[in-house]
Amino acid sequence: MDKILGERKLVFKPSDGSPAQTVVARFGHPVPGSDGTWCVDVQVEKGGKAGTVDRAHGLDQAQALSHAFLILDAQIEAMTDRGSIELSGGDGPVEQASAEEAAAWRIVPRIASEDGSKFSNELMLAKVDVLGERELTLKRKDGGEEKVVVRLGHPYLSRGHWRAPCEIVGPKGAVQRRFGTGEDSIQALTHLLYLVPILLDGVAEEGEFRTREGAIGHWFPRILIEERPDKAAK
Repeated sequence: MDKILGERKLVFKPSDGSPAQTVVARFGHPVPGSDGTWCVDVQVEKGGKAGTVDRAHGLDQAQALSHAFLILDAQIEAMTDRGSIELSGGDGPVEQASAEEAAAWRIVPRIASEDGSKFSNELMLAKVDVLGERELTLKRKDGGEEKVVVRLGHPYLSRGHWRAPCEIVGPKGAVQRRFGTGEDSIQALTHLLYLVPILLDGVAEEGEFRTREGAIGHWFPRILIEERPDKAAK
């Protein structure tokens, strides 16, 4: 990845007892996108093997960076299902007893309402029922058209947290599977609806969405996630 703005080094210890691996999370400088938005590239390298570069989007540089932190935080979070993660050179494990305390490795603090939206590559819709589906048409810049299907799944409880999955199929047969998390099922769904427009913004770089009725756009609402108030002063 070119023009790295920041990175964090971690240690991943697989639960199967295999050797620990170095994990490096990187994010790039904000750059203007083709549609007037701003973009930030993110990448997680594990065991010396660079992962795919994902792109976060925002209406300005600050929002694009915020979304990039969410993506990195969530990609590393997904690894905890297969082991534990520590800061490079640190002593403490990633999992903490209190959900209100931020784990030391996190790119952003784990405050429930602010950054509970997490990404993962798990095959989530294989183990939950589909809650809703939206079929879209992507009108590409070269004049072609492709179908894009967005599926939302029922929330489910996993490892003490609620997860609400989604699946985006297309274009070119590509599949993205992600989830929102929360302290209850409603919060997980709220965070999922916050994430879906961000994911679709990335797909929209290839063209323009139309709904089945012909309306322009993907018609997923922009959800405002408010930060949880601080604890009352003593």
